[in-house]
Amino acid sequence: MSNEAVAARPVHAHDDGVRLVGGRCSSCGTTSFPREVSCARCGGSMDDVELPTEGTVWSWTVQRIAVKPPYAGPQPFEPFVVAYVDLGALKVESPLFGLPVDAWSIGDEVRLTSGPAHPHLAFWFEPKGAV
Repeated sequence: MSNEAVAARPVHAHDDGVRLVGGRCSSCGTTSFPREVSCARCGGSMDDVELPTEGTVWSWTVQRIAVKPPYAGPQPFEPFVVAYVDLGALKVESPLFGLPVDAWSIGDEVRLTSGPAHPHLAFWFEPKGAV
């Protein structure tokens, strides 16, 4: 992996919240997250693109086993939801918070968020109507 790919941060803060920054191929239009150095489909160059902040749950599961070192997580461990969120051009893997772990459904509308509630994470999604 190149230093350019490692140095690029996929989450940017904005006045109105956090944004995911992916890449869009200048040749074929393929979108990726996180941004890749070159397009996996055609090898073309990638340009930064801000991804939508709202989407729908495409699929989800409950993580019931604690992560192992060197990864960090809250202590004591509590099960959490991991989902693929459909943002239109692509699906992003992310934790979901804001509902009990078994209360999520495919098709639930969610919005991107970040903050001190989960300091070990750069971002996650929560129900669209959550405050």
